Amino acid sequence: MSELQADLRSAFEDAGYDVDDVSVNRDRVEVVLLTEGESASDLEAIAYDVVDEDDVLTMNVTTEQVDGQGLSTVLSFRQRS
Repeated sequence: MSELQADLRSAFEDAGYDVDDVSVNRDRVEVVLLTEGESASDLEAIAYDVVDEDDVLTMNVTTEQVDGQGLSTVLSFRQRS
């Protein structure tokens, strides 16, 4: 696990969220939370505490079904290289 992944997991868990997974694939970062319908602005604020806003190209918060289980909230963003 990269330092970024560990820092994001820690930030979301410290804010009271149950984190299922934090992954990085090239320049795309994804944080999967075990709850649905979370406030996008709250989640973005947590992410921006870890990642400088200038280093983020796009940030999305969606509700998705992950691995055939219940609905989860997924925060994803692309980092500038």
